[in-house]
Amino acid sequence: MAKAWEGCGGAGSLEAELTCPICLGLYRDPVSLNCGHSFCRQCIKNMLGAQQHSQGPYTCPMCRVHLGPTVELQNNFQLGNIVEAFQASASKRQEDEGSEKGKTRVVPCEYCLDGFQEAVKTCVVCNVSLCQAHLSKHNAKASQQEHILVEVGAGEAEERRCPEHGKLLECYCQEEEKCICVLCSIAGAHKGHEVITMKEERDKQLVKLPDTMTELQDSKSDLDTALEELQKCENQVKTNTKAVTSQLEVQLKDMRTQLVQKEKKILRCIKTIEENQLADIAKARKKMEQKRDQAEQNLQALQKIKEQPDIFLFLKELKLVTDRYVPLDTACFLL
Repeated sequence: MAKAWEGCGGAGSLEAELTCPICLGLYRDPVSLNCGHSFCRQCIKNMLGAQQHSQGPYTCPMCRVHLGPTVELQNNFQLGNIVEAFQASASKRQEDEGSEKGKTRVVPCEYCLDGFQEAVKTCVVCNVSLCQAHLSKHNAKASQQEHILVEVGAGEAEERRCPEHGKLLECYCQEEEKCICVLCSIAGAHKGHEVITMKEERDKQLVKLPDTMTELQDSKSDLDTALEELQKCENQVKTNTKAVTSQLEVQLKDMRTQLVQKEKKILRCIKTIEENQLADIAKARKKMEQKRDQAEQNLQALQKIKEQPDIFLFLKELKLVTDRYVPLDTACFLL
């Protein structure tokens, strides 16, 4: 089915045929009126509700035909199935194309009856979308030259209408500071409020605008001055930081130099102490070695004397050895 649609003018023209003329989106739960025109169920219910509040006759938003005192909404199942099939085809086409995003919706002119023409503007007052030809005819009428025209499908047309009554926002509630429609001031939530036209409110605001602009200009000047002061403070902080950093670097450099000098001096002292202590140890060792050699010689002499058979010589030689022997005091060799 998707290929057949593409062969009959492309998916763009089909999408226009499947677009609700009220919300300008694809039909959701489509229903048909007696005149044959179709709409989203919720869209046409809102439109008919607004007509009921205005106490006017029920009319089709497309052909303006009178629908009678009661309106029966007929489910358009076939149209709903076509929309679902089109959406499925569009989803598959987007997956195949990959990077294609933000496709622009084509809206048909609501006055073209002999063929499809793309709408270029939407009249907020008439609530219709117009092609270039019908737009020229629309603007040529003196009574319609002040009508508000907006971009098609931009959503601005909906913003300019009352969400409760569907009427054009033409009044301004001074109590709530809000744009409203005529029905809001007569029978709606703003009944009894101080209400003026939007043009009157604009004229009032235009009178106040110079004072507001002057106040804003003064505020801007004060802010510019404050920003300049902040910039000066920022520059001063950076200058002070740079000066303090420079001073600190000089002081740290001097401290490092002094520490290096002290380190060298202490190391020299430690080295001198070490050398002196090692010299004392060497001197004590030499004396102790001499004493040890002397003790060895005395032991050998005593060994010989022990074997001397001659008593006289024994006593003589023993005295010579004992006279040389001095008890060793090791404490004198300790540091």
